[in-house]
Amino acid sequence: MAPRGYLCPSLMDLMEAAILELQERIDRLDRLIRERDDGIRGLGIRLALGLALEIRKGVVPGSETGAIVSGWAERFGPAAVDEAVVQARVLLADPARMATEFQRRMDERSPEPPDA
Repeated sequence: MAPRGYLCPSLMDLMEAAILELQERIDRLDRLIRERDDGIRGLGIRLALGLALEIRKGVVPGSETGAIVSGWAERFGPAAVDEAVVQARVLLADPARMATEFQRRMDERSPEPPDA
């Protein structure tokens, strides 16, 4: 008989894999927000993904993302944060749309660096 989880992963294994995948997406999006001049466009989806991660981890929504949003207010201004919150609410209300939007944004090509 195969060891437990060998042929059929446990629910905990699946949850851990989902959390790791979500964290990888967040890390990539954080990098894009930091590095790109138009990084402000990714704030709403980043907030939605962060809240989704908090929910999956079983922590209070906003407990980890609150500090991130506070930093955005300083960097991008309150209007950008307000727009990100609106976008995150819409995306969280429709997870399929969030997945589609995330994939679309991740598939966009980064601008080519200018010749030096």
